Amino acid sequence: MSDSTPQTYSLEILAETTGVSTQMIVQYQEHGIIHPDFDDETIRTLRRIEALREACEMNLSGLKMLTQLLDEVEQLRQELRARR
Repeated sequence: MSDSTPQTYSLEILAETTGVSTQMIVQYQEHGIIHPDFDDETIRTLRRIEALREACEMNLSGLKMLTQLLDEVEQLRQELRARR
């Protein structure tokens, strides 16, 4: 497999790797919190979501909004780094 092709995972492997139940992963996907292509980015996102959910006791709508905001902040940081 080439370095430019991202590794993808099955639902079961994703659940095993992150410790998140398959049912919860499906709910996150249905609510648009994670994308359907289960890759390394999905693992990172799931770990972040679970940490936020545990720390903040947020519902799925709150998690989605917070995740989108954090993604936007990260994108803005990358744009600022690229300008330097």
